[in-house]
Amino acid sequence: MTEVKPLIENVEKKLREAKFFLNKMIEHERVAFKDKEPFEFYLSAFLSAGRTVDYRLLHEQKAIYPTWRTAWDATLTQAHQDLIKFMVDERNVEVHESGSSHTVGTENREFEAGTHTLADGTMYVTGAPGFSQVTIPTPAYYFPIDGIERKATEACGEYLRLLEQMVADFKASRLSCTG
Repeated sequence: MTEVKPLIENVEKKLREAKFFLNKMIEHERVAFKDKEPFEFYLSAFLSAGRTVDYRLLHEQKAIYPTWRTAWDATLTQAHQDLIKFMVDERNVEVHESGSSHTVGTENREFEAGTHTLADGTMYVTGAPGFSQVTIPTPAYYFPIDGIERKATEACGEYLRLLEQMVADFKASRLSCTG
């Protein structure tokens, strides 16, 4: 039987890559004043890395993965199946068509009086006696999933957790067959 470990390591590397870009998206989203374009670069890279997890498993385990994947998909809730489909479709539109369907809005962030270190600099919040906080609008990115605007980083985080679970389940099923 084919050795599973090296092949799974290639897939796990793609999971780490997707996580890296998700963390970059989260970090960029916390920035109050920067250009929005880097978020889109990180999102594109995240979607591509996430999609490659499935492609690598399909390519490297072609004799067993398609049947295993069909069975694994059947264990998911409809919401999780829909999220995976959305992310696959989103990646296809991002790479092959007009770009991601995400929208950019604003989200109010509250800062207490004091010094705050942000990714794009340091902010000092002060005010008159009795002043306790300031609210600053920051960029927020959303996906239209099943008619609901979902925060992109939260949806991507859930998708990544599903991919991680899928790889872990596949790896466990292969090890139980070889052990």
